[in-house]
Amino acid sequence: MTNDNIVYSQSRLGSFDDCRLKYKYHYIDRIESELDTIEAFRGGIVHKVLEELYKLVKVGTVKSLEWAVGLYEDTWEKSYQPNIKIVKKGVTLEGYYQKGKEAVISYYERYKPFDQTKVVDTERSIRFTIRSDGKEYAFLGILDRIDWNDKAQTFEIHDYKTTSSLMTQEEADSDWQLGLYHIALLERWPDAKEVKLVWHSLLFNKEIVSSRTGAQLEDLRRSVIKNIEEIESCEEFHPRKSALCDWCEYQPICPLWKHPKHVETLPVNQYKNEPGVKLVTAYAELESKKQELKGKIFEIEEEEKKIEEAAIEFAEKNKITIIDGPDNQLKVDIRKEQKAPTKMEDTEAWQALRDTLIKEGKYNEVSTVNNNMLNYRIRIWPKEFLEKIKKFLKYQVSKSIRFIKK
Repeated sequence: MTNDNIVYSQSRLGSFDDCRLKYKYHYIDRIESELDTIEAFRGGIVHKVLEELYKLVKVGTVKSLEWAVGLYEDTWEKSYQPNIKIVKKGVTLEGYYQKGKEAVISYYERYKPFDQTKVVDTERSIRFTIRSDGKEYAFLGILDRIDWNDKAQTFEIHDYKTTSSLMTQEEADSDWQLGLYHIALLERWPDAKEVKLVWHSLLFNKEIVSSRTGAQLEDLRRSVIKNIEEIESCEEFHPRKSALCDWCEYQPICPLWKHPKHVETLPVNQYKNEPGVKLVTAYAELESKKQELKGKIFEIEEEEKKIEEAAIEFAEKNKITIIDGPDNQLKVDIRKEQKAPTKMEDTEAWQALRDTLIKEGKYNEVSTVNNNMLNYRIRIWPKEFLEKIKKFLKYQVSKSIRFIKK
């Protein structure tokens, strides 16, 4: 069964996992945004340079390093717009520019003359279908590069990454995107016996390689379909706050960010008088007072404990249970109680008592070896039974103070 109205992609699935509200804004409400981040911009420029480089390699032309660097510089200059957002603090536009250029240079020098494999395609948009257990869904992907390794008789799927974090082997082995592209490749070349998945972490000049077995691809199909079913059954698209929010183009309309983004643009005098800001300020003042009062209450309770200790000592010395004062009294309660062992204190005694209660049919009356319930039942249990459990019990003196009105 296929939903013919929707074409899925790895980015679409990832968007739902990252933030359901962002997914709704982008894929359901179709809200357009002109925001571009410097990371996405730089990544696009580097991808463009490598695409043009390999298009020419495919037809037998290897351009010089100077050509590749010149293409990077020209494309950056022609494409850059002042509204491109730089999120990371302390990082300059020039820094992003230079890192991108260095990535192009290091990649070129590592792989020249680019004859390791034969280029099949670059930046190829490809439609394919994910099928499993009678269900199928349409997918769209853009493959950075497909190569054929004639010597190893294997296809290679290459993916360029310009992120500042280095992909781990574990991440590569569990990555959905190139796994999906492996499935897409098999639709075009069903006889492909092996497919090599290659990630180029360009800022680190490092290559990470992985592969998938047939069983792993089937597991991936099932996982993807399960994910899609969750998406299609979703009724509430709540926002999810994370570090990714700083790169989100929907902050101006997101309920988590709409007000913060609005007030951060206000002059100081307008900011302080903004209705929402005033509400938060007033609440914060009350919270501060509450914390102060909690501190005072703690101090008072500590003083009360000292008075309670003194009152108990006074009552014991004078053999009284009521201490009189103007309008109020302190009632002193001193009693000897039987205490059941806890599992932490004495596991063996606790288990023996529990077994005895069960054997004598008394366990259900206390539900568990609970001191309050046990002390209540001891008053009504037969003496002969109490003798059986007496050896498991401990005795303690309970002393308490109750403040009462006259």
